[in-house]
Amino acid sequence: MKRLFSPIAALALLLAASAGAKADPIQWTYNWTPGSPAVTADGNPGAGVTFTNEPSNGATGNSDIVATNLRVFSAAPASVPDVLNSQGAYSLVLTLSTVENSQTLSGSLTFAGKLGGSFSKESANVSNVFGPNATQTLTLGSSTFTVSLASFTGPAPPRLDPLAPPVNAGSIGAHVNVSAAVTPTNVPEPSTMLLSALGLSFLGGAAWRKRKLVRKSA
Repeated sequence: MKRLFSPIAALALLLAASAGAKADPIQWTYNWTPGSPAVTADGNPGAGVTFTNEPSNGATGNSDIVATNLRVFSAAPASVPDVLNSQGAYSLVLTLSTVENSQTLSGSLTFAGKLGGSFSKESANVSNVFGPNATQTLTLGSSTFTVSLASFTGPAPPRLDPLAPPVNAGSIGAHVNVSAAVTPTNVPEPSTMLLSALGLSFLGGAAWRKRKLVRKSA
């Protein structure tokens, strides 16, 4: 039994240590850039919705992030608001970076969407539809980033008093999931290793019993 237990016990400890080991969360930086600073209303370039160009920021592991803030500008009365029907298409470019083996790895993803609805100097009813590419994946070295445009909050009406503080902005947000990239290797699966160890142990035990019988017969 000792000959059978030792290899299996050692392998069990190895598998337990492998299963319990967890890699540190991946650190990364991001920067969103709107395709244009604003989309204008149908037939009125003096009204529209602005997009902020947010500064670069950093995160660790999975995280929600803000892509851009939205504000409306219009001089139209609420009875005859500006509208976004034919206009309102936008794009957002996300640049992701991470450091691996002292080397900075970067890549970009481009997302699209369409704003709709109406707004005026006294009201805001802006809607949004994300494009079909709202979820995309980018692999940088040994890390895979899955980015999904996940939230939209419409902007508030403009301030009636131009000297008043800015209104609360609307926003477009995303969720980023970070995982280790899957790469094929020649390392056997733990189950294969266990079966191999069992096979070797039984073969060793059989050989030992055979030698013992030979010595007795002699």
